[in-house]
Amino acid sequence: MDEILSFTVLLQVLIPIGGLMRILLCLVYMSMEEDPTPYKKRIRNVLIFIALSECIGSVFRMTLGYFGGTVIPY
Repeated sequence: MDEILSFTVLLQVLIPIGGLMRILLCLVYMSMEEDPTPYKKRIRNVLIFIALSECIGSVFRMTLGYFGGTVIPY
């Protein structure tokens, strides 16, 4: 059970950091390219992914806390 908890905490940190790095990379490419449309779509997709992953993580932590009786650090 400790491995699952440490993995969820690791994902809580890595997903937003990776998403932010992807957005910054797309912004850099947008400044160099003539047609920024594909990068705008990629940024939108990254933001949707981050929002969905945080929602899924919250539901997972609530479920573990309710059924498992464990306290998950935030």
